[in-house]
Amino acid sequence: MNISPELVGWIAVVTLFAMLGLGVPVAFTLTGIGFFGYLILAGSGPSLGMVGLVPYAKTALYAFTAVPLFIAMGNLAFYAGFGSDLYDAARKWVGRFPGGLAQATVVGGAAFGAACGSGLAGCAMLTKIAVPEMIRHGYDKRLAIGCAGSAGPIAQMIPPSIMFVLYGIITEQSVAKLLIAGIIPGIICAIIYMITIYIWVRINPKIAPEPERVPWKEAFISVKKVWGVAILALIVMGGIYSGVFTPTEAAGVGAFGTLILGLVARRIAKKNLSEAFLDTAKSTSMLYLILAGAYIFGYLLAITKLPFQLADFLSTLPVSRYVILFLVMIFYIIIGCLIDMVPAMFVTLPMIFPTIMRLEFNPIWFGVLVVQLGEISLLTPPFGLNLFLMKGLMPEVEMDDIIRGVFPFIIAAIFTLFVYIIFPQTSLFLPNLMMGK
Repeated sequence: MNISPELVGWIAVVTLFAMLGLGVPVAFTLTGIGFFGYLILAGSGPSLGMVGLVPYAKTALYAFTAVPLFIAMGNLAFYAGFGSDLYDAARKWVGRFPGGLAQATVVGGAAFGAACGSGLAGCAMLTKIAVPEMIRHGYDKRLAIGCAGSAGPIAQMIPPSIMFVLYGIITEQSVAKLLIAGIIPGIICAIIYMITIYIWVRINPKIAPEPERVPWKEAFISVKKVWGVAILALIVMGGIYSGVFTPTEAAGVGAFGTLILGLVARRIAKKNLSEAFLDTAKSTSMLYLILAGAYIFGYLLAITKLPFQLADFLSTLPVSRYVILFLVMIFYIIIGCLIDMVPAMFVTLPMIFPTIMRLEFNPIWFGVLVVQLGEISLLTPPFGLNLFLMKGLMPEVEMDDIIRGVFPFIIAAIFTLFVYIIFPQTSLFLPNLMMGK
């Protein structure tokens, strides 16, 4: 019995989401479905050859070394305690405003993002440091939890961003331009979160004490602790922007520079160093397994021609292309409620991206939208990873309080997404200046 490639493709996609919903590991799901689907359509010889060659051929590339290096940079910065220094400096600079410590949490989260690139690491740092500090000073528990859980994901937008690197790999776009594209949107996101806190405190002054007045002298002194990380972040971003570094070289400079800063300042003990590298190895292994599985599944999609048929169908619908974009955004928000955006990118972008290109949307701009959706996915119940991370770090806090705390910031994040859509130049201004470099 002959089975049409299109039918096999749709069965594979439905089975994929069903297995993910059942909690089957993403890498094994992608690999298994991709292999058996390819086996049905192409036979045993080509399918075995594909599985034997693709994982190595597609992942053993020089450009991919940026992923473990950026992960190492973030882990080293985390274990060296640079995040606490950044938070302390932010507290002394913006603590004088309404909801000062909450405002400082957002600023500290954005600043840590410049040395981290991981929304989960940023959330863990702020939950450990900022939440107890805010509660001790009389801040409402939900405000403290909400701003810590929401400020952490800004690290996914501020370069160096692992999500931008992965998006660039999947879609074959310039990783350098994607990283630079996240600078202005990351700043905008932080500002909107700070405005959200200001409005929340003005509406209900009881949730935050009076602003802390720190002498300006003390504020300037606090900068001494963070100048090294700040200069390193500027070197990494400036090197990419100017064309002095490729993203991979910038990742190497960032990881090595963070290690040297930690050792010189005696902030990284032998135990912490081994933990940082072990965490890097675990995260990198997980991502590479998903990446290999995604390429195998992508070969199945290619032979079924499903992505191109979907692109043809959506691009010929008698509606505005922005209506289709809106539907894509809704789709990603729903998917983000069920699985993390990183595996969701590997699963969905091979199908969605051809449509985006057919509708003539800028791929760099769309990458910023996807990363913002990744930030939202970390907060949205029932499976937002930041919700479970904060619950694990604060077992005494009810999940209901965590969800209620992050809800205003979910609304702010969605509003920020619309700002990026309405004003594309927020994402494209800096990358456009890089043309020719």
